[in-house]
Amino acid sequence: MKKETESGYLLGKIDELLNKVGCPICELTSESVDDNIDALFYENVNDPSERKKFSSGPGFCPKHLKMVEDHLRAHPELGILGVSVLYGTISDEIMHALDGESIKFGENCQMCAIEKDSEKRYLDLFAQYISNEERLKRYENSISMVCLKHTNELTKSEINPNFKRVQISKMEKVINSLKEFVRKSDYRYSKESVFLMEGEAWRIISKFLS
Repeated sequence: MKKETESGYLLGKIDELLNKVGCPICELTSESVDDNIDALFYENVNDPSERKKFSSGPGFCPKHLKMVEDHLRAHPELGILGVSVLYGTISDEIMHALDGESIKFGENCQMCAIEKDSEKRYLDLFAQYISNEERLKRYENSISMVCLKHTNELTKSEINPNFKRVQISKMEKVINSLKEFVRKSDYRYSKESVFLMEGEAWRIISKFLS
């Protein structure tokens, strides 16, 4: 029952994300990692097992180092004690690296493992979402768009066969909107109204390719 309730909640989250530019799978995955970063520095940094995970990295990979920095900047209430404690656990490795030892920091990044598990979970969830024709239509008419990476992964699996058609149709509309925005930027047509999709087309493409 709990799993069904959770699934229903997450399907509802996808509905919300359809109103936002970007890939709903990427958004949910990033949110999951961000929640784990928050939990780590809010209450888990004193847990020896969490410090061990960090040490075995050693540390975070560059991508998740940046996410940690951004999260702590956005949440100053968490302070810097927690991250200082964590970095202290890899001080020996840092010094050894400076002494010329080859150390691959972040090779076993704990946040990478969390991201990988979350991504798989949300890929499966989105496949479940679009298995319903009504929800697929809702997605087709939205400003949201699954990125190229996740499109390729979804189309390799057994999903609603109409999904690829929808993706092609959505991208055709985005590209046409982009062209319209460029056209309306010409002074001869500058009095024509710019619609939401036209102004957001470049961001949709950027998110699609990122």
